[in-house]
Amino acid sequence: ANHAVDYVAHCLSDIVFIYPGITTDAYLGQALKSWASNTLDTPAIRNGQGELVKVVEMETRTGALTAVQGALAEANSSKTVTVLTSSQALLSMIPNLHALAIARQPVVFHVASHYVDQDLVAHSNVDAVLAARNTGALLLASSTVQEAHDMSLVAHLLSRAVQLPVIHYFDGVSASRDIQKVNLLSYGRIAALAAAQSVEQSKKSYAEAYATAKALLAQFDYKPFDYFGDAAAETVLVTLGASSSTIATAVSRASKFLSTRVGLVSVRLYRPWSEADLIAILPKSATRLVVLEEGDGLFAFNGPLFLDIAAAIRFSGLSVKPRLVTAQASSFHHLNASHMPLLIDQASQATFVDLQTAPFIVTLADQTREKEEKKEWQASIWDSSAETALQIVHLLHQDTTSAVQAEIVSDALHVGGPVINTRLTTAKSTAGSQVDYLGIHDTSLIREYDVLALAKPKAVVVLNGPWKHGDDIEAHLTNEFKLKATQLDIKLYTIDSARVAHELGLHASAVHLVWEAVFGLLVQPLDLVKRLTALYRAVVLPVAPLNRPVGSDNDDDDKNKKSQIPGEEESTGGVAEISKWHKAAWNLMFKDAFQTTESARPDIHEPTYVVRLTENRRLTANSYDRNVFHLEFDTTDSNLTYSLGDALGVYGHNDYDEVRTFLEWYGLKEDDVILIGGEDGKKEARSLFQLFSQTLDFFGRPSKKFYETLAAFATDPKERDQLLFLVSPEGKEDFKKRVEETVTYEDLLREFGSARPPVEALVQMVAPIKPRHYSIASSQKMHPGQVHLLVVAVDWETAKGKKRFGQCTRYMADMKIGTQVTVSIKSSVMKLPPLDTQPVIMAGLGTGMAPFRAFIQERSVAKAAGKEVGPVVLYFGSRNRRNEYLYGEELEAYLADGVLSHMGLAFSRDQVEKVYIQHKMKEDAKMLSDYLVNKDGHFYLCGPTWPVPDVKDALVYGLEHHTNIDAAKASALIEEWKEKEKYILEVY
Repeated sequence: ANHAVDYVAHCLSDIVFIYPGITTDAYLGQALKSWASNTLDTPAIRNGQGELVKVVEMETRTGALTAVQGALAEANSSKTVTVLTSSQALLSMIPNLHALAIARQPVVFHVASHYVDQDLVAHSNVDAVLAARNTGALLLASSTVQEAHDMSLVAHLLSRAVQLPVIHYFDGVSASRDIQKVNLLSYGRIAALAAAQSVEQSKKSYAEAYATAKALLAQFDYKPFDYFGDAAAETVLVTLGASSSTIATAVSRASKFLSTRVGLVSVRLYRPWSEADLIAILPKSATRLVVLEEGDGLFAFNGPLFLDIAAAIRFSGLSVKPRLVTAQASSFHHLNASHMPLLIDQASQATFVDLQTAPFIVTLADQTREKEEKKEWQASIWDSSAETALQIVHLLHQDTTSAVQAEIVSDALHVGGPVINTRLTTAKSTAGSQVDYLGIHDTSLIREYDVLALAKPKAVVVLNGPWKHGDDIEAHLTNEFKLKATQLDIKLYTIDSARVAHELGLHASAVHLVWEAVFGLLVQPLDLVKRLTALYRAVVLPVAPLNRPVGSDNDDDDKNKKSQIPGEEESTGGVAEISKWHKAAWNLMFKDAFQTTESARPDIHEPTYVVRLTENRRLTANSYDRNVFHLEFDTTDSNLTYSLGDALGVYGHNDYDEVRTFLEWYGLKEDDVILIGGEDGKKEARSLFQLFSQTLDFFGRPSKKFYETLAAFATDPKERDQLLFLVSPEGKEDFKKRVEETVTYEDLLREFGSARPPVEALVQMVAPIKPRHYSIASSQKMHPGQVHLLVVAVDWETAKGKKRFGQCTRYMADMKIGTQVTVSIKSSVMKLPPLDTQPVIMAGLGTGMAPFRAFIQERSVAKAAGKEVGPVVLYFGSRNRRNEYLYGEELEAYLADGVLSHMGLAFSRDQVEKVYIQHKMKEDAKMLSDYLVNKDGHFYLCGPTWPVPDVKDALVYGLEHHTNIDAAKASALIEEWKEKEKYILEVY
């Protein structure tokens, strides 16, 4: 919709003012800046009159539009002025909107209705536009991309005809990100329509402008009010046109497939307001009007749309006046046809319906999809960009019979870069619409998102990765993914898109062609593949790696040259170069001049904090083979806060001695400064020692891509062939052995001595150190200004007898008091029940005790404050009591004090027969069943994955023997608890 509006506004404007307001990654009018840019290579695009368009981007402040008023005065009204903005920014313009209306200035406002909250998440905000309802401007809405194009044109023609401001608004979250096939009028045709639109000589009143607007809408087959659904509906929903797209689909499908007598009135022209046309469009059978208004509180009762409709009904000549109901939600995109009977039922019993509570927030499968005579397909693609999905849409749109559209949802705050989920459909999707095809181009997203949430039974799922056998894939899939995949009986495919592209001679940037072909084969077997072949048959893409740039003969300062990785295109971001100390010093000395900022880890896309170590205490004996230790950090100066159950992300350092040894062997000076370009054009300056010790996971395990890239630098043909062999299908077993041996980046460089990338390229080839997350073992209420961790040092011997260490636990185990550590916070589902009186049952194995120590401390603080505290039960398991009874003295004290009401200790190796926590739970089966069933208790398990089935079986045993339900119902009840977050697992 953004593009459609930009297109029309540019055609019919001489001056365009852009007020983005607070926005995210894209905003209305953003593209126009490049359209108006006039250079030798890319001349500016001219408007419909063949004139250059002046595009001015403004900051949104109180009293906005003074620049617009100045432009109109300077131009003596001879220039056409358009404003592109958001609903959030529109609020600042209302005082001057009154002035424009009084002066009868024909300014068109195109408004993307959305706001950005404090977490930088964009939300629909259509009702906010109604704040301008009494300014004297006309309010016109659109709900789809095609309507955005058409209403943009109507807005300009209408403003010219009645000589008044017109506000055209649309949903700035959903419509602005929809990709649909649209009939765009040519600039010549638009200009001709504008020229034919005469200015009314006798200026009509504001109310009289309604007739002009109605006539103009009719020219494009639109009406001020639209009706959808059952012609004899008893319940009629009413909403603003910009909010109506998904609701209209839901209502139409409910009336057609579910025989639900429901209709919808969509208000396209809200100002001027016509009570007569509203009453006329209502079916005579209507006994109930449900007004849908945005908001999150009861103020929806007094919303402007509700009040206007109430007045229209009150003063109408209807013999039987329908009852008015208001329904409220922040948006209506979550509703589908299956929700309509529920809405009707609640509206028949109350005058207010909260659409942000159950059952409306529960995701219901759209039952009407199964009843369609013509089966439509829907697809979902997960990637770091929408490029592949949009290419597929463009290919399908070559066939004029295809009505394919794309809906883009992005997580711009994802650590490591944005995540894009693009929904493709041949029909208008609604909430709960299930997909037939899932393309997961980055398999790591499986661990962070519920990618199978809307997959149909037997859906086609394609994973991207270098696998050939099921055993290779399983380790990359979560237990939840595997369970849901089994339940849905999905058709699972895998493809190594990078390898296929390489074998076909495609450049790395053209991998999307592989995915287009995959989609074509699995979803559109013939047509898309033919179109893809026809479109790209003449394209020849290079596959040979590019040589490293060489300086000219008279340039002897090779160390200051930028270096790039073979096979990668040169770009402005991500390029590294060796610099001088004095340049970094200048940046620090003259921060304002160089716009220098300081950050512990500027490469990380999440908030980080620097905390100071105050205690590092080993909990197990020095003679014991496992080092379990307790850490305490001072957070006073960091502004770090955390919630109960959160995890602390620790950014570990590599071993300093090993880093210095490598740098010396590689011929590098640890104090040399290296500049690394960021995505925003800024450069990050670090010493080489900092980079290799704190940022690069240099002693970690490299991916196949590193082997392949390293081969391009090998001067020894045998070593190059060996590196390429290891990443080939034939070298799979040898590569697998290297993985088992934990061969590191450093190991490879030492083994293949002829492959010595310059450090500027090497730092781009090595993956960054990722945070390791540890459950926080303290309550901030008991320990303000502190955060505690419980950690076990990880070390092992490889098959060849080489000692290996966990990178982060080794760093923490060796930390000295006073060490400053970079950390972040990761939220968790491990939360105490909402009421202090609800029982808490915890089962922790080894360091899985960490969050439960925090839980116990929290309940202890509540008890000390005089609050009534419910039962707190702890099951703890480890090898033996002597060495691994972690925090044993604390726990015994809490038990004696009554904070802990019961403990079940399972030390597996303290007796001949192994005893685990599930055995202790079975002994307490009656108590646990009572706490969980009768007293609304919550159960938590933290530790390794292996005891999960046995722990569940122990609970099933108790439910079966003490609540009179069979094992199947007990198991189903536990699954229900899991959905309600009463049965919480945090396992690894």
